[in-house]
Amino acid sequence: MAAGVHLTGEPLAALDAAFPKTQGADGALSFRRSASPSGRPVVLLPGASGTSEFFCLAAPLLAAGGVDPVLVDYPGTLAPRELARRTERLARDLGLAAPVALGCSYSAWWLQHAATDGPFDALILCNGFVEAEDLKPHPLFDHAAIAATPAETLREEWRARAASAPPAMLSELLLQAMSGWLAAEDLKGRLLEVTSSLPVPLGERFAGPVTVVDCHDDPIVGERARALFRDSWPEAAHREISGGHYPYVNAPEEFARTVLAAI
Repeated sequence: MAAGVHLTGEPLAALDAAFPKTQGADGALSFRRSASPSGRPVVLLPGASGTSEFFCLAAPLLAAGGVDPVLVDYPGTLAPRELARRTERLARDLGLAAPVALGCSYSAWWLQHAATDGPFDALILCNGFVEAEDLKPHPLFDHAAIAATPAETLREEWRARAASAPPAMLSELLLQAMSGWLAAEDLKGRLLEVTSSLPVPLGERFAGPVTVVDCHDDPIVGERARALFRDSWPEAAHREISGGHYPYVNAPEEFARTVLAAI
């Protein structure tokens, strides 16, 4: 994976320099943010297999576009509603003014629990899904198999897949995530939540402005699942882009343009 290490080395070094990581006040969440932020805050939340480092290409583009990216890492051991509450608390602790929250895949699902009267003015739900049933029969989402596999073994399986993939930005980020960035218990906890997820009841989900972003070439959230998620948000704006399941890695320029247009 030498080529992959080369691909991520410079962007990750730039990310650390421009967006240093800080532990949140409650100890559960950590975040990356510029030391001299300017523009409207956009809270970026990775999916089940990701970390804040996965935004290393998109965050500088968003900052150059005039917004204040706040990249958040969250545990996999908290319930979805609690994750939404902790993220809201972080936004308040940071004093973010009229922030937008952007969730990807799993975090798009649990971010639907954001309180309408909370700190977020709007949500962007990227690569989202309604419930676990819509992701079947993808082999990564076998709930029984995930539950029966020790966390370290599960993460090693993901690491091995990334290590055997052709050198690319995404495979290298996944390899590093599964080699230490993402704790094994957090990966397993997130995947268990994904594979047991149910539709968020209308009365319990965010009722403010929402933009749904999906990718026509997403191999994980397939065409039917994407349509079901769009249909579950009939009042939302919809933007379709390319980039597979990780557009912020695979198509960062298009992802950044879409986010900037949505806010």
